[in-house]
Amino acid sequence: MQNQRNLIGAREPEASFPSASGVDSKIKLALFSSGLGIINRGFEVSTARIFRAIESCPDLDTRLFAGADYPDARKVWCINRNSWLQSPLQWIPFLKGDKLWRLAYILEQTTFCFGLIADSQQVWQPEVTWVKEVPLAHVLYEFRRLSGYPYKIVFANGGGFRPKTYQQFDFIQHLHQDAYEEALEFGIPAEKMNVLPNVIPYSVPAKNRAQLRQEFGYSETDWIVICVAAWNKYHKRVDYLIEEVARANIANCKLIICGQPEPDADELQKLAEEKLGDRVRFITVEEEKVKELLHMSDLFVLCSFYEGLGTVMIEAAMAGLAVISHPHGGSKFVLEDERWLLDMTEAGSLAITLR
Repeated sequence: MQNQRNLIGAREPEASFPSASGVDSKIKLALFSSGLGIINRGFEVSTARIFRAIESCPDLDTRLFAGADYPDARKVWCINRNSWLQSPLQWIPFLKGDKLWRLAYILEQTTFCFGLIADSQQVWQPEVTWVKEVPLAHVLYEFRRLSGYPYKIVFANGGGFRPKTYQQFDFIQHLHQDAYEEALEFGIPAEKMNVLPNVIPYSVPAKNRAQLRQEFGYSETDWIVICVAAWNKYHKRVDYLIEEVARANIANCKLIICGQPEPDADELQKLAEEKLGDRVRFITVEEEKVKELLHMSDLFVLCSFYEGLGTVMIEAAMAGLAVISHPHGGSKFVLEDERWLLDMTEAGSLAITLR
């Protein structure tokens, strides 16, 4: 128990911190995710999964805080990113595409932190906070500095952020070895970090491949390429994927783009309709349905140039798919074998591999 406290640098509970569990030896751990219950990205999914994995740990009093209604989570007030994106902000000329999304995202994080301050600091004051979102982590850091609350901040580097962005936090959870080595070279002490990938539960759908294909409207002769990612150009490079599948010109190839829409979504859907017609589908489904889509597909592709880890690559491999990714720290850690790594900086490289 003492080793665990030393690992995260948590102070012993002060007298003014009543234990919610009534057991003073438990570490009071808070997991924060403003988008949980609002959007179904990797950050939100991984936060919920780690909570489910550790909530019964006898050494921890763990609570989950979300920006909307979510099972077993405490709802914290915030103005979610979708509300911002639908506000008058969208009519500001210089706030288009990813610029608007980033502003909406930061505003959500900031208002969520204000909600946390009003909620968790008064109702239940954690010793340790765990967060993946950079804006939220920084607001928590500044609030601690100004208020003197003694909680520690564990930052899970799920977005492939550079060491300068997170060096001030108390402990860093890296998702792959390259990120850890980069931080070590930057000068962050080894005792402040570890490598611990995301929690990834394994399950097999109740329906078989043929049944799933029939349910989703595909035949056994279809060769299904799937990408599970946010619908954007600036990071996930969904436009490149669409162009390359079209360039490959494989008659029975069907493309599924599963994820959440972002400001690029309309433009991407128009491009897909122009290039692939009815051979492409954009779909947003709950977590269990994602697993079903993976199990019925043939190939998983992720075109992004960087990932904090790329958990969905692991899920695709667990579902038995071949996986293609651009070589970056996350994909090298997950896939290991270079046969699955493809330089996708050039137009045509993915199309050749697909053929």
